[in-house]
Amino acid sequence: MLATGKVLRSNNRLLVVLTAGTVITFGTLACSGELTSRLNENKALVRRAHEDVWSRGDLSAIDEIWASDFVGHPPLGPDMIGPDALREHVQMHRSRFPDWREEVTEILAEGDLVASSWISTGTDTGGFRGDSATGGTVRIRETGFYRIVNGRIVEQWVLADIFSMQQQLGLSPAGDGP
Repeated sequence: MLATGKVLRSNNRLLVVLTAGTVITFGTLACSGELTSRLNENKALVRRAHEDVWSRGDLSAIDEIWASDFVGHPPLGPDMIGPDALREHVQMHRSRFPDWREEVTEILAEGDLVASSWISTGTDTGGFRGDSATGGTVRIRETGFYRIVNGRIVEQWVLADIFSMQQQLGLSPAGDGP
């Protein structure tokens, strides 16, 4: 069994293990000029998702970034199907953390996939996952994997340090991790 978060190379392909039994395969590792341009466009699209939608709360950008048949796999809760479900998710999250910011620290692209890692920060003014607002601030690391087709995100997986967020908000005692 491969460990979660493990990155492997196999036959000129990059493999990332998301969870036990879930592996994302990035395309071939060779690049041409045209491919490099498309990879840079895909990275710019994902960076725009972090900056415009999550950090600025620009919900109108969702229809420009995500495909109409989008499927999102958030760290908690059911899958999101379509841009309207994503819009509702972003609204709910930003109502709880209105100053939410995502600072991209790493971004990689290969084939039709983009991987990004970022630091998220925000102040809990609306209650996290049904709890009362704490007024506390959080700073967590998150990682996302995005599949891009025709210049739109069609599928997305996000891994977030929810336990650390709960600890920082005083919702989980220190040391009670998994």
